[in-house]
Amino acid sequence: MIAGTHSGAGKTTVSLGLMGVLSKRYKVQPFKVGPDYIDAAYHRYVTGNFSCNLDLYLLGKQNLKSLFYKNACNADISIIEGVMGMYDGIDTTKKGSSADIAKILDIPVILVVDASSMATSVSALIMGYMHYDREVKIKGVILNKAGNKKHYALLKECITRDLGIEVFGYLPKDAKLDLPERHLGLVPIYEMPEIKHKFDTLYDYIEKYIDIEKILNVDAIDCSSTFRNTTGKHHDLKKVKIGYAFDEAFNFYYKESLELFEEMGAELVPFSPLKDYKLPDGISGLYIGGGFPEVFAERLNKNKKMLKSVKDAIDSGMPAYAECGGFMYLTKSITDLQGNTFEMAGIYDFETVMTKRLQRFGYVEAEVIEDNVLFRKGDRIKGHEFHHSIIKGFLHNVSYIVHKPG
Repeated sequence: MIAGTHSGAGKTTVSLGLMGVLSKRYKVQPFKVGPDYIDAAYHRYVTGNFSCNLDLYLLGKQNLKSLFYKNACNADISIIEGVMGMYDGIDTTKKGSSADIAKILDIPVILVVDASSMATSVSALIMGYMHYDREVKIKGVILNKAGNKKHYALLKECITRDLGIEVFGYLPKDAKLDLPERHLGLVPIYEMPEIKHKFDTLYDYIEKYIDIEKILNVDAIDCSSTFRNTTGKHHDLKKVKIGYAFDEAFNFYYKESLELFEEMGAELVPFSPLKDYKLPDGISGLYIGGGFPEVFAERLNKNKKMLKSVKDAIDSGMPAYAECGGFMYLTKSITDLQGNTFEMAGIYDFETVMTKRLQRFGYVEAEVIEDNVLFRKGDRIKGHEFHHSIIKGFLHNVSYIVHKPG
């Protein structure tokens, strides 16, 4: 696992660099702690393999372990990118944190430390992470944003002398390594056709400044005798076609969710609300996931034929599930961060408005208060919110009450 002292310490940069460099020689299986779609898409770009999200709240301990071993056993090396700071979990607890997942899976951790503007204090910082929970197997550190080779040598001397753990190398402070960001994190890889040169630079830096061979010698786990595959397709279920939106505007999906659809007998048919003019033929349901419709609102608005096709299908009784940006697409309109308003499908008679601050964040539990096409009254569903948008207008026929867990 590649964990960080805090958000912004450099764990994503280091994780992507290691994944990309090692993928030149090995089959690398990437993982991401928590409910992150964007980083996982970057993982796939640099390794060629789908990343799996390890979310303790959404999966539970046993499903999380099964998901990890099922995918790790098919690879030469597995790299897990942590989330936030290493001990940051749900609310004020460590539950679901990078450290918690590392303990559940009994895997070694490499800690990424933002070492800018530090000297001997770096030892005190790392010591705190090592001693806070001694069951977490911190095997060494990578120092990010070191000023230069001399600064790195000073830091390494302090850490080796005071703590006796491995220092696997460093990355210098260099704007060429910075990845472009937006309000939900990194700009999605699907919008970055020119990103290859940035990763080429990152790979060069990883190979120059980090001791890859020493990392490969870290004691790891052998999953080959641990996982027993008990899943399988349900052959007795009736086949049904489900159209799901997938393009630059809508691409927030978990691979496991799509696989579950297929295991239950669904044939998934992708379509693009940006580029296609009608829904796929023969579908019996719609799935519109999250993304950044506010960034593409003008193009979505101009595709009147697709908006009409979606509205006609749902008005005619086609079951549809839309979340996050997909739900915004079904509202009356989207107002972007520049204050421009664009009409959408109009299934719901209210507007969604983007704001410049975070409106909702964290895990939630939804209580079903009336039967619907997906759930029965009394069911409880786990989820995660990360929104800068608000609803403007009145929402009729509410089927759920949302609570914070605990």
